This record gives sequence, C-alpha cells and structure tokens, in this order.
Amino acid sequence: MMLPQNFYKELGSALNSIRNIEGYLTEREMKFLFLAGSCPTAEGEVLEIGSFKGKSTVILARANILSGGDKIVAVDPLTSPSITDPDLKGKKSGLEEFQNNIQSAGIKEAVEFHQMFSYELSAAWQRDIRLLWIDGDHTYSGTKKDFDMFSKFLSNGAIIALHDVLARFDGPIRVFMEDILLSDRFGQAGIWGSVGWGQYLDDKEIARRYTDKKLILYSKLSRLIPFCVFQDNRGQSDIAGKLRYKLWRAMVPHAELSPSEWLNKVVRSETSHCKGFTKA
Repeated sequence: MMLPQNFYKELGSALNSIRNIEGYLTEREMKFLFLAGSCPTAEGEVLEIGSFKGKSTVILARANILSGGDKIVAVDPLTSPSITDPDLKGKKSGLEEFQNNIQSAGIKEAVEFHQMFSYELSAAWQRDIRLLWIDGDHTYSGTKKDFDMFSKFLSNGAIIALHDVLARFDGPIRVFMEDILLSDRFGQAGIWGSVGWGQYLDDKEIARRYTDKKLILYSKLSRLIPFCVFQDNRGQSDIAGKLRYKLWRAMVPHAELSPSEWLNKVVRSETSHCKGFTKA
C-alpha cells in the first residue's frame, strides 16, 4: 500500500500551520491524526468531537483535503461546561479565536462546523463515518455518550480514536478498554502517544482474530485504572503513587509507528477494497 502523493510534504506544512495554535496535542499525536485522516480506510465522513482552538481541526481538514475529501465535520459548544474542559481564561466562548485560527490556516471552507454540544448534533446525524475523533468531555459519562451516539455510524473499516487515553481522566481510558478492546466489533487497536485507536469491522469473526492482542493491551492498561478513576488522587503529594503511575504508564505500548507500519496494521484483505488506497 502507498501513502498519498506528497504525504510528507503536506504533513510538514500542516504541522507548521498549527505551531501557534493553543492546544494539548503532541506532535506525535498530530502525526497520527494526519495519517488517519489522509488515508481513508472506509467510506464516510471525518467527524471531530471537541475542537477547542482548532489545532486538531486544521490537521484533520488538511489531511482530508489530501485524501481527496471535501469537508470534515467538527462539533464543539466552545464553552467550558465540564470540569475536564480547557480553561477559556474568563472568556465566555472560544469561537472568535477558533474562527481566526482556521481562517489563518486556510481551511475554513474545508470545515463544516457546528457550535453545539455533540448530543445536539447526534439528534439529526445520519451520515456514515470513516474517522471518528473523540476529544470532548473527558469524564466517563461524557466520553461514553460520545462513543455510543456516533460509533453506530462507523463504516466497515472505519477508525475511531480517543485522545488522552494515557492521561489521568477516567473517560477515555475506560471507553477505550471497555468498548473497543473488549468489543468483538473492533479488530486492530493500539495507542499512539496518548491516542487510543481501533478499527471497526462489520464481520465479528474477523474482529475476533485480534482478541488476544487486545487483551494484552487491556491488561497493561488496567494497572492505570485506579489512578484515573479515583480522581481525588490527582494533585496530592503522593510521590510513591505518582511514580507507580508513571512506571505502569511507561509499560503500555504507545510508540509512534511509521506510516507504512500503521497502514500494514489496518489495511488487510478485509478492508483493502476501501477507497483511498493504491496497491503497490
């Protein structure tokens, strides 16, 4: 399988375009989003839940353009209603800064933006999804709701990705473990930086071939659950606890893969018919 033409050039350009946009994605995680966005493994839309100042929005839009797509869909109320939301530093809304950032990046026309809560968008959503990026409310109830509302629209071969699986929030890690790693509807899965991802497959028999690998990852992640779920541990001076958390976290595989390595994981006989791929 081959990457889109000019992949590395466009990746570098996309990364440069978001250098000054405030956000919480590492460069390694942005590389993953660009790769997943520019290499469609299924038919459907790219949907971003949680835009903040537009860092991931720009990356996904630029990637979608490279893949031959038109617009990505992004949804965010751009307020701070949740305890896990980034601080807007006294502002009532981040809309103006978000709009300025996507305008400056030259991708405003490549984004279908909905300033609302994800549950409001889901009420009328009927489109297939090829890439679902969940980076909104990081509480368990919030992340679980986003997963349940939109995962039913995943196309065969689609990628779902959750941010901050390796951060000390209970939502992303639990949903990734319970609803992807323990599910017979997802095949390949892994962690790239702090992004947990999985590939949805219609055929449960094919998905079950990946059960053992997913259970190994589940076992390693399970050591982190007490540090994420019992939130009163955060901010306390429990040096030994913090060291244990860092140790268990380091033992969870989360290295950056080369684009070809990742494509070889997700592009197999069961999904190689999907648009966007050219056999070498």
